[in-house]
Amino acid sequence: MKKNTLILALVLFVGLMGCRDRIEPESDDFVEYGWALYADRDYRGALGQFEEGLGLDSLYIDGYNGSGWCYVEFNSADSAITIFRDGLDYITVDSSQVRFEMLAGLALSYHASGDYVRAITRGTELYTYRPSFEFTHDWRIDYADIIILVAASHFAEGAFGESLIWVQKLDEDFTANINTNEGRVLLIKKIESLQNI
Repeated sequence: MKKNTLILALVLFVGLMGCRDRIEPESDDFVEYGWALYADRDYRGALGQFEEGLGLDSLYIDGYNGSGWCYVEFNSADSAITIFRDGLDYITVDSSQVRFEMLAGLALSYHASGDYVRAITRGTELYTYRPSFEFTHDWRIDYADIIILVAASHFAEGAFGESLIWVQKLDEDFTANINTNEGRVLLIKKIESLQNI
């Protein structure tokens, strides 16, 4: 009798296991996998995952963040700008890490597109609120990149004094007479050397 009861219990257990509902992935599952692909530098695959996540939940902010950064990697500044701006419109917590990451991506994208005024605005905004910014999905991008971007954007706009001030945030001992061509050459060379660190 015990043997029959054990067999019946086993059959019921196996039967119940086979009746388990299928688990459907949610938007955060797609976005998390997208970041894993991004870390592996599979930006096309990552973008597909971010878009899947946004398809399930158009308010899932990190999906915009990831999509925007994929477009940064594709050197498609205009698309990145559109995605980042759309995502920033949905943010309700001004101090969120995702917001800061999108501001960084937006500043980089504006700079790449030649819109130096907006690059300065977004870069300055990020630096003001998160002076020790680090991009959580790529250790190579941090506050120093934002400082260099703002310095380079000011230089491109002809605001050499502002450019020098930003360079000195990274190297307070650096000086150059920005009223001379030689000083401006020193300044741009310093910006380039900081970019290559």
